[in-house]
Amino acid sequence: MIENVLIAPLEKVISRIGNGIAEAQHAMDMNSAATQVMIDNDPALSEKGLEAHWYHMPETEVTLKLALNMKREDTKKNGKLVSRKHRLFAAPLNAEYSNTYKTDISGTSEIRFKVVSIPPPGTRE
Repeated sequence: MIENVLIAPLEKVISRIGNGIAEAQHAMDMNSAATQVMIDNDPALSEKGLEAHWYHMPETEVTLKLALNMKREDTKKNGKLVSRKHRLFAAPLNAEYSNTYKTDISGTSEIRFKVVSIPPPGTRE
């Protein structure tokens, strides 16, 4: 199911992308594991030495075109200001956002980042 999110905190947008990449890698791993089980359970295949292929995304490059907006969030207790935090909110550059908010494409930002696989903690040499 595709969820169309108009505006979200930037950290949430990046986190969701990271989770999506991890889920895709997990799905590929599960498919390879299921294929290997199928091979192992079929003597005609396993006797020939067949093995499942494993796929890995060592690095994923992401480029986002976004409209960015800084918002101040005040926390009050008993009517007094306790803390003030500034958060960066992001909206995808798509037709729905552009039409709803009359956004000029030239005023948008581009964010690039990489998601890189690393060894699990405790396995470094």
